[in-house]
Amino acid sequence: MPDIDDIIDRLLSDRRIQEGAAFSSRSYTDQPIIERGSDLKARMERERRNADRAARHQRDAQTRKARRAAKTVRTTEPASTPRRAGEPARAGSTPPLTFAELLFGKSTASRLESAVAGVQNFVSRESQPKPIREMRRLESGRMPASLAYGANATGSLFYRQALLMADYEDDYEFHGDFTKYYPTYADMSDHQLRGYFSWRTRVRAGQVDPAPLSFAFVYVYELLCGIGTEPGAKGLADLRAFGEAYREADPEQGALLLSYLRRWESDYLIYHELTDEMPPQDPHTPSTAAFTLLAAEHALLQEAKRAPRIANEAVKDSAPSTQELYQALSDASTYHLSTSRLAKDEPELVPAVACDVFEALVMHCSKRRKTDYVEGLFGYASRQAYAMFSAAVFHEPEPHPDCTVRVSDIVTYTCKDGRWTKHCAIETRGRNSELGLALHAVDFELRRQIDYPYPLKERTCPKYLQKIVSDAVARRLAEREEDKRRHITIDRSKLTGIRAAAALTQESLLTDDERSEVEVAPVEPPISVVVAPTSAPAAPATIPEANTPVPSAPAPVVPAAAPTSAAPSASDGPFTPLELRFLTGLLDGTPVSQLLAPTDPFASVVVDSINEKFFDLIGDAAIEFDGDEPCIIEDYMEDVREALPS
Repeated sequence: MPDIDDIIDRLLSDRRIQEGAAFSSRSYTDQPIIERGSDLKARMERERRNADRAARHQRDAQTRKARRAAKTVRTTEPASTPRRAGEPARAGSTPPLTFAELLFGKSTASRLESAVAGVQNFVSRESQPKPIREMRRLESGRMPASLAYGANATGSLFYRQALLMADYEDDYEFHGDFTKYYPTYADMSDHQLRGYFSWRTRVRAGQVDPAPLSFAFVYVYELLCGIGTEPGAKGLADLRAFGEAYREADPEQGALLLSYLRRWESDYLIYHELTDEMPPQDPHTPSTAAFTLLAAEHALLQEAKRAPRIANEAVKDSAPSTQELYQALSDASTYHLSTSRLAKDEPELVPAVACDVFEALVMHCSKRRKTDYVEGLFGYASRQAYAMFSAAVFHEPEPHPDCTVRVSDIVTYTCKDGRWTKHCAIETRGRNSELGLALHAVDFELRRQIDYPYPLKERTCPKYLQKIVSDAVARRLAEREEDKRRHITIDRSKLTGIRAAAALTQESLLTDDERSEVEVAPVEPPISVVVAPTSAPAAPATIPEANTPVPSAPAPVVPAAAPTSAAPSASDGPFTPLELRFLTGLLDGTPVSQLLAPTDPFASVVVDSINEKFFDLIGDAAIEFDGDEPCIIEDYMEDVREALPS
């Protein structure tokens, strides 16, 4: 029997000669393209039929040989009629033996059948292009498919075959399908292999046609291993470009491929240390927000001279601002407090109360629990082994050098002796509902205590949390009221207008008899005035305009019907008799209602006039209002006594 390699090589050489002659012939090139394609396809079909015929002849020869051997050892009365090789057993009966089984036994006959099938596959494969035959020879010692699992078992073979076929191109017409988990070249038939390499040739030329999803995965595996691209930034760009192009060619399967590509692209950035290509850290993700809360917790504990139960090297020394902490609370919880209607109407009060509640919860857990507050919500730092390009067929010919890749403040990857480790500063699995309950309690209690017109439905929460939130809200509201009382901004340039307006009002209330009994003084023209607290502006009062004409009627001064309290002389100081009497009464604790007569100016007007003169004496106001009652500031009590005449 002639050597089959010589026969195949002769057939292939004859085919190349015929094809070269055909393509160099003018009559052939003048044919229409469709006719030329049909001729080529017909020749290929004939070659396939010839290969099948040769395999069939070989199989028939083996069968005849087995029959001849069986006849020589057949007994005179066989137990049953032997069945042909490959013929199914009859139902309800013991399957008879084949001729090969009678001759060689069942195990030997089974091996012979496998050998026949192998010869058939060998003949079929030897008709394929030489590069494909060479890559098939690499599969001879590979692990059986029944034992292989994932990329680790098959990565080495795939990598060696990919290197061998890195520059291979084909133009085979393929109309079949290919579906396989962890697909590799070894899982494809010769027909599928040529179809894949023909499709890959078009992809590398910029034409991404629809193809089986397993073809797309094999191509991605090649890029991950650096086949057909330059590892690094160029390989990352090729991965992204192919993913988008395949999604446009086949939207349904492309979306599935992209779900894997996003994870593999992230690993690719880390593996090749492409830190410049990494996306910026999103400050509003739950993990980033949780890390901000962790930094705030450590700062609060340090300020309170308490140490966290578990130290965290990733936490920085600087504490976040109140606004950063407030935003992190909203981003890390299931309740979005920052987008609440009340938060928009009270942009200062809501963040202050939320941060106060967070601080109180941190100290509560530090004193009464075994776990700190933030770690109790999200978990502690973790360090675990990490598999690069999991769910992909990947092989590295040499171990990765030792390195540390910092992805963000939270996540760091380390490679040591070819093994990767992922370190997370804090463990997060999304927004936290327990923190959301606390922020909802803040929103609910604030609306309740300020009588907000849009109340919330109350949620059940622990009593300790209710008390913490209620105390924080009450304390902040009390501080705001105190700020309204203390911080008053006065435009002193307009005090004259206030006095003039008060004098006009007073004069209009006098009777004719009272006007005749009082001493009159000229009235200065009034100007506008603004008196407003810094935290909440008061309702505007009707004040005469600056250009409004003022009657020349005299304004009354100290009336004869004034209280009978002692009235010091004003010759020794800047104060008027009314102001001196007012100051003396405040020092003695006399109620304001007894210090001013109905015809006297309002108490606020008298206080403004006195404070204006004290600004010239001591550089500050000496009188403040405690609710509706004026009182002398305790720090300036001695200054007031010294300002009064002896």
